[in-house]
Amino acid sequence: MTTTEAIIRDHGDRMRYAARAGYIARGAVFLIIGYFAFSAAFASGEAMGEKDAIDEMAGSGFGTALLLALVLALAAFAAWRLFQVIFDIDGHGTGVKGIFIRTGLTISAFAYGALAFYAATLLIGLGSGGGGGNGIVKAAYEAGIGVWLTYAIATGMAAAGAAHVVKGAKAGFEKYMNIPADRSWLKQVCQFGLIARGITFFILAGLLVTGAASYRSGDTPGIETALSAMAGWSFGWALLSLTGLGLIAFGIYALAEAAYRRINVEAAA
Repeated sequence: MTTTEAIIRDHGDRMRYAARAGYIARGAVFLIIGYFAFSAAFASGEAMGEKDAIDEMAGSGFGTALLLALVLALAAFAAWRLFQVIFDIDGHGTGVKGIFIRTGLTISAFAYGALAFYAATLLIGLGSGGGGGNGIVKAAYEAGIGVWLTYAIATGMAAAGAAHVVKGAKAGFEKYMNIPADRSWLKQVCQFGLIARGITFFILAGLLVTGAASYRSGDTPGIETALSAMAGWSFGWALLSLTGLGLIAFGIYALAEAAYRRINVEAAA
């Protein structure tokens, strides 16, 4: 028996629980982001990103308990993403498409790992709230390659946006989920959510390209930047409210994955 097979035999159920907890955490974050985006379309409120959503949870009546749950769940989700990549749980393979998908999963792992770390700093009282760092981008600009790095990031975001839109339009998630027949409405909700998140990636890519020379001293834009930019467009309130609903739908999609996704850890054995 290999080491991997032994790990799966002894910890397979725990891995499944951890993955589902991670999907729940992701869903909770996007439900909050979507709610505030929708609210900002009709009020003076501001759109928020992932860290802002965690700040919102931290300020609730159950802040400490929620933060502890988030730290554990987001860390578990990051680990699950890496497990998907290393052991190719979903059988993406090593072709061009497979490498592209697994690269995206790797980026997702580090992104949610960073969110888990951020939540942990809030939990122990070290977090400063809101915003995101730009250390890598700043260092790249100082080295004279910042603009090109920004363009590369923008290209990656555009590709991620396209992947989300295609996955939503084709309901590509169905091959990984067992949605009950009496809840077929979830399919349309999940499609809407994936397409909405894809649109935010496209907007971010555009913002990065048009502002590539200006991030030397500012933060690299995040989802809240895209939503805020959207609010300033003609009829932006309508698009922002629709996108807010879409991000709420993406949160529901993540919760649906927690409930109905096939988590076949045995495939790694």
